[in-house]
Amino acid sequence: MRNLLLPLTALLLGSAALLRGEKRTLSTPAWIADYHSLDLHGLGAPMNWAAFTDAKFGAAGRRLIPSGTAVSLAAGKIVPADGTADTLLLMSDAREDSTSDSISGYGLVVAGNVHEALLPDSSGSPAALPAPIRAKAARLYLQ
Repeated sequence: MRNLLLPLTALLLGSAALLRGEKRTLSTPAWIADYHSLDLHGLGAPMNWAAFTDAKFGAAGRRLIPSGTAVSLAAGKIVPADGTADTLLLMSDAREDSTSDSISGYGLVVAGNVHEALLPDSSGSPAALPAPIRAKAARLYLQ
C-alpha cells in the first residue's frame, strides 16, 4: 500500500515530473543577486528547440536548458546566445519533453543584478561569460 501511495499522490497533484524522476525547485535561482532588480521580457517566449544542438543540452527530444543560460530571441523564439543579438537569461529550467512546462513560453530576464560566475555559460577563473555574449548583455549588471 505504501508503494502505491506516493505515485497516486503525485498523479493527484498533477506532477508527472515526480514520476519521471525529474528534479524541480521552487526557490529563487542562485545566480540572481537581487530579485527585485530583475526586468522580465513580457510573458516570456516559446523555445526553438531545434536551435539547441550543443551536446551539453542533451539529445533531441530530451534536451534540458538550465536556468540562467544565456539566450537571445530570433523571430520571437528563444535560441542560444551567440553575441549577435541582445543577451537574455532563461529564468527557469526548460525541458523539451516536459508535460508540465508551459507551451506558451519560458520566462526571460532582460535586465537586473546577477552573479556572473554562477551562470551555466560562465567559464574560466574567475568565471565569466564569453566576450561576445557579455558584450551584448548591456542591461544585465554582472557581479
